[in-house]
Amino acid sequence: VLKNFSDINQNILVKQGNKLNTMSTMKNIIGEAQIEESFEREFGIYDLNEFLGVMSLGKDPDLLFEDDSFVKVKSGNSTTKYFFSDPSILVTTPESFTPPETDCTFRISQEELTAVHKACAVLQLPDVVIRNDNGNAVIVATDLKNTTSHEHRIELNPIDFDANFHFKIDNLKMISGGYDMSVASDKNVSRWTHQTKQIEYWIALEATSGQ
Repeated sequence: VLKNFSDINQNILVKQGNKLNTMSTMKNIIGEAQIEESFEREFGIYDLNEFLGVMSLGKDPDLLFEDDSFVKVKSGNSTTKYFFSDPSILVTTPESFTPPETDCTFRISQEELTAVHKACAVLQLPDVVIRNDNGNAVIVATDLKNTTSHEHRIELNPIDFDANFHFKIDNLKMISGGYDMSVASDKNVSRWTHQTKQIEYWIALEATSGQ
C-alpha cells in the first residue's frame, strides 16, 4: 500500500490507528486503506520512497518508536535512525473530507484495467473514457484532443443510464485489482473501491466529462 501511495504523493502523514490515506499534490486523487498494523502515534514522512528504501535495507525490519522526532528501523544487527517531517509542510488529506453521494456504478475487473493501462502505454494514449454505448458500458483508451486518435475499447456490463466520464490515465494509479467504480456526477468525482481489499480512491473527472 505504501509503495502505491508513493506514486500518488511522496509525502504521507501516518495517523494513529490502522488507516492510511494520501492526497496528490494536485488534490485530484485521494487514497485510503485499512491495514493490519496499527500505529500508536502520528508521524510525517516527507519522502516516502526514501523511507521505503530504508525499510528495504534489512530483512523483516522492526519499527521502534522511542522518540517523538524519529523512528528506529532495526533489522538483525543494523539500525537506521530516520527523522520525521513537520506535518505542516506535507500535502495531506483534509480532516473535513466528506465523501459525496454517488449516483451510478460500474464493475471493472483487474484484467480490464490492466488491458487499458497496457493499451495506453503501447499506443501512447493519455485519456480513458467510460461511456454508454448503445446500452453497454465501455471503457476506451484514446486521445480526446486528436480526432484521428487510435482507440482501444473494452465492453463492460449493460447499463441503463447516461455515462460519458473522462480520466487521464496518469491519474488511475490504483493498486492492482478489480474495482467497483461509482460517480458523483454533480461533484465531478469518481470513487474506486477495491473488490477484495479494504482500499479505495477518489479520483477527479476531467472537465470534458459529459461532452
